[in-house]
Amino acid sequence: HDGRVMDKTQLFVEAIRCAPNNWQVIYNLARLLAAGETVELHNGRVLGKKQLYVEAIHCNPDVSYAYMGLAHALATGETVRLVDTRVVGKKQLFVEALRCDRDWGDAYYHLGLALEAGETVELYDGRVLDEKQLYVEAIR
Repeated sequence: HDGRVMDKTQLFVEAIRCAPNNWQVIYNLARLLAAGETVELHNGRVLGKKQLYVEAIHCNPDVSYAYMGLAHALATGETVRLVDTRVVGKKQLFVEALRCDRDWGDAYYHLGLALEAGETVELYDGRVLDEKQLYVEAIR
């Protein structure tokens, strides 16, 4: 114990210093931050909520929660560049969440909400669904 008193954010920053590739720590720090709030990591990088979700996805690209968190952090029509250089919006992020967890009803529901009237979306498994079909999947 070095005598420092830390709040939750500082504790997560310290945890990232100790385990910089731990997606769970990065993801939970992203969840903790408010929209527009940033945090400075020990390496000097200043990241906000969206950038932290991108980092969590980079550390483990198969975690549905990080895709969902990032999708919810984006405004309608906004896109973000992932570390793998793909530029994605809400819909693509919800599809990625379903790739990771095909049974997650909330991802189907939010993807349905993100569609325009009459629009369809192709899922990871090749199925093409409209809003109503996504809602049916959400309650299965």
